[in-house]
Amino acid sequence: MKRLLSVLLAAAIGISTTACSSGGGAASSSASAQTSSAEDQRPYYVRDSDKVTGTITVYTTMEETQQVVLKELWSKYYPKCEMKIQADSVGTLATKIRGDQSSNADVVIGGLFQADGDTYHDILQKYTAACDKEQAYHDSNGYYTYYDVQLMCLVVNPSLRDQLGIKIEGYEDLLNPKLKGKIILADPNASSSGWRQLQTILTVMGDKFNDDKSWDYIKKLIPMSFSTTSSKDVYNLVSNGEYVAGLSYESSVKAMIKDGAPIECVYMKEGNTAMAGGAAIVKSAKNLEAAQSMMDLLSSSEFQSLRAKESSGRGSNSLCNLSDLPAAKTLNVKELDFDYLAKNKESICKNWNDLWAQLNK
Repeated sequence: MKRLLSVLLAAAIGISTTACSSGGGAASSSASAQTSSAEDQRPYYVRDSDKVTGTITVYTTMEETQQVVLKELWSKYYPKCEMKIQADSVGTLATKIRGDQSSNADVVIGGLFQADGDTYHDILQKYTAACDKEQAYHDSNGYYTYYDVQLMCLVVNPSLRDQLGIKIEGYEDLLNPKLKGKIILADPNASSSGWRQLQTILTVMGDKFNDDKSWDYIKKLIPMSFSTTSSKDVYNLVSNGEYVAGLSYESSVKAMIKDGAPIECVYMKEGNTAMAGGAAIVKSAKNLEAAQSMMDLLSSSEFQSLRAKESSGRGSNSLCNLSDLPAAKTLNVKELDFDYLAKNKESICKNWNDLWAQLNK
């Protein structure tokens, strides 16, 4: 009898063990299925996270808020790939890539514009991003992945403006004698925002681009203004109350206003210009899989909409949502000839330099 009970007990334990083992296998299979399902549900522009590993070194002109947005989205999709960021002006970053073989840069994000021509082609490689068909802007040379569209504005300190008892609604208003020495702008030779502002002035202040009438305006503006080599100085110094007005980028000013800065974003009544800006893969990129994945992510409406929400950036993807920004069609945006700008930047900037030297003796 005892032997029979032992046999039955052993059988029962065996069945129980088998059941537990079977249950564990089902749980494991379920977890595996969930992981597989999560991978299957990832957006089409996101790669298998197991293929994007190691470190990606990002050289960028992005301000900190945009960096945070990018880091968070990158970590969400590619947790096995660490992002290292070095931020500076695009000119400084390009010089570092050209002169320092140990720079380890995989991508450059920001400061790359449609009118650059072949300025940076020597340090970059071509790539077509996953969301290219959704983009409203394309690089005909195949190097840039656009994620941003820059419009220009005037950044104004309303308290100082009101103390002067003046209005500032456009470029012409900057010539008010009360503003002499109280305007700051960026040097077009050293700053992307300075170059963009010069393009815009030459477009909207003349009868045609780069004509005598537009340069006559510049001759009047230069003696009124202080020049800096940094785009950031313009909006920071206006915000700090050191200047009444500055010539800047829309996105930077809007982002500061969102953070509580005591400034206003004024769209010039004379008109505006738009130019796509973006990113590219460095020719010597060591982590090419990650670099390509970064271009795919930057091109997506997901990233661009998140960026717009957090920092008021205007996206290049046609599906991107605007956040606290007016539609471009309401701002009297005028066309730019990008090929002309690329070919003639040196002569245009030389004319600016000659006038600056002549009028600031």
